[in-house]
Amino acid sequence: MDTKNGKTISLALGSGGARGLAHIGVIRTLEREGWQIGAISGSSIGALIGGFYAAGKLDDYAEWVQEITEFNVLRYLDIAWGGAGMLKGEMLMETLQEFVGRHRIEDLPIPLTIVATDVLTRKEIWLHRGDLFDAIRASIAVPMIFTPHTVNGRPLLDGGILNPVPIAPTLQDPTDAIFAVSLAGVPKKPGGSSRRSHVPVEKPKHRYHKAIEAFIDQLQDKLGLSDDRDGSDGPSLSITDTALLSLDAMQASIGRCMLAAYPPDLLIEVPINTCGAHEFYRAAEVIRAGEESTERALERFERG
Repeated sequence: MDTKNGKTISLALGSGGARGLAHIGVIRTLEREGWQIGAISGSSIGALIGGFYAAGKLDDYAEWVQEITEFNVLRYLDIAWGGAGMLKGEMLMETLQEFVGRHRIEDLPIPLTIVATDVLTRKEIWLHRGDLFDAIRASIAVPMIFTPHTVNGRPLLDGGILNPVPIAPTLQDPTDAIFAVSLAGVPKKPGGSSRRSHVPVEKPKHRYHKAIEAFIDQLQDKLGLSDDRDGSDGPSLSITDTALLSLDAMQASIGRCMLAAYPPDLLIEVPINTCGAHEFYRAAEVIRAGEESTERALERFERG
């Protein structure tokens, strides 16, 4: 493929749960506009999308994720009884493994760095070698949601905990420019293409959804995790909502600091209210948001 002005880029893909599906739209737009991706770094969902792209399987993943509905996603939620997280993630990862197969990071045609967090040593870990899916599984291990994943004897968690926009791993790449994608951009104003806020909204629920919520409520009661409502009129937040929104806020703050310390040549920002961190069933809409954000950023970049 011809490159834009003969140049290649390093692409840093940030964390942000389901908003990370926007990375698919980012990559498609960059390719369509003639930019060649010469290296990738990714945290959390950015590691997953970056890994699938480097392995040549991004289109397969994009097709699958756009078929997910709000209810069939539940089949992948395997509860981790007594573990360090609510979900083991094994069913989901087995499904994803079928798409991409077995790869070692060092053998991929595009250099890839996957960022994870060693919470015991409180250090950021850069994974350049080893099994691709081991590294992805570690980087997407959202605290309280997924159990940690052990790599080289170390229990690792979500890369976005310490580095939600992983620009630093790209600084030594032999590419011509660094493009970074932040999933914590300025919220889109009401009336824009983003239809919902990232704050959960009360809406009618399917009877199976209600049954699952009742089961989770019973489980939380037994574990002593029930949330006490104070009778206020604000949105009711589950433990999962609270964990994801707290992580969102933390990562947005850390991300701003990272971007100030390591400013990229081009920053592509996806509005933080594009979707909720768990709303993977909105894939088509979020992918399009990634395309739109990239188009706007490239227009600014090319104007100089």
